[in-house]
Amino acid sequence: MKKLFSAILCLCIAVTASAQFGITGGLSSTSTNFNGVVNDVKNKAINQYHLGITYKIGKSNIIALQPSLIYNIKGAYADGTKTKTQLDFKTGFIELPVQLQLGFGIGKIFRLYGIAEPFIGYAVSNSVNVSGQKEKTWDNLTSRFEYGVGLGAGLELFKHFQLSARYSWNLGSLYDFSWEGMINAPKSTCSGINVSLAILL
Repeated sequence: MKKLFSAILCLCIAVTASAQFGITGGLSSTSTNFNGVVNDVKNKAINQYHLGITYKIGKSNIIALQPSLIYNIKGAYADGTKTKTQLDFKTGFIELPVQLQLGFGIGKIFRLYGIAEPFIGYAVSNSVNVSGQKEKTWDNLTSRFEYGVGLGAGLELFKHFQLSARYSWNLGSLYDFSWEGMINAPKSTCSGINVSLAILL
């Protein structure tokens, strides 16, 4: 029993020694599909955000595991096709993404890496703005629980700064809304682009 306890303790010390705690944040796209994200980029409408803490395990240039706990704002915007009605809704999720990073680097200067990132999340806030009239409601959500996967790439500098971009697919249905004169969006997923900066201690 003592040997088992000692082995577990040594493993924990080894993991802790090769891990870095940090903060992360950045911009999130506001669209519910890929074409919408492209239009967001053109129209400079990527104006949502995410912010949280992160924990990188492994100091190797080749492979690392990096779970995070973030608050991520997602949503969509639509103009009426027959009326002047405008719809803008925003949902705040508590998310747990876990990045698997595979890459290469030169010493402690920089590291390039690819990202595979499954995530789960739960909606904790939701607001709908219809032509300037704001209200808090959950009527436009089909589910407060979300899950999906993201793919992207990142650059790490001096082992302490990470700049990454990824496209995240929500695999479940989040939104289901339809108004007269509005763009219908049945079973929308709110997939989109996230650009993040992380500072590791």
